[in-house]
Amino acid sequence: MSAQLLKQFISKLQQDVQRLDQLSQLLEQQYELMSQRSSGPLEELNQQALQLMSALQHNQVSRDQLLQQFGLEHSSDGMHHLVSRLPIPVQLGTRLLLQELTLKARLCHAQNEKNGILLASQRQLLAKLTGMQNRTSYPAMPL
Repeated sequence: MSAQLLKQFISKLQQDVQRLDQLSQLLEQQYELMSQRSSGPLEELNQQALQLMSALQHNQVSRDQLLQQFGLEHSSDGMHHLVSRLPIPVQLGTRLLLQELTLKARLCHAQNEKNGILLASQRQLLAKLTGMQNRTSYPAMPL
């Protein structure tokens, strides 16, 4: 197992923890801006969130490739197998990092769900006010 590849792998985990912190803050701001119906700043914030999510996805692909270079599956089983092969001090730190990554990803998911509920309720209210209650599709969103 290459020490350099392992450092890259752990570095990508650390980067993603930081990015998830940033995304969490953006999702909180997004909720506030949506509540205030402040579309200008919301559009800018959404672009920042998309960039963070793109970087997170890129790191995930890189980690999957690194797992393959270690001869492991790019799955949670492969990840756990990799961690179990590490020296104990590195193993403990990596396990904590993975736990933190999982918790922050779940937090971002919950925040995104909350934002989605707010958006849906705003859309329902707008539909009632404009008489467009039968419209059920959403406009195309860039991903």
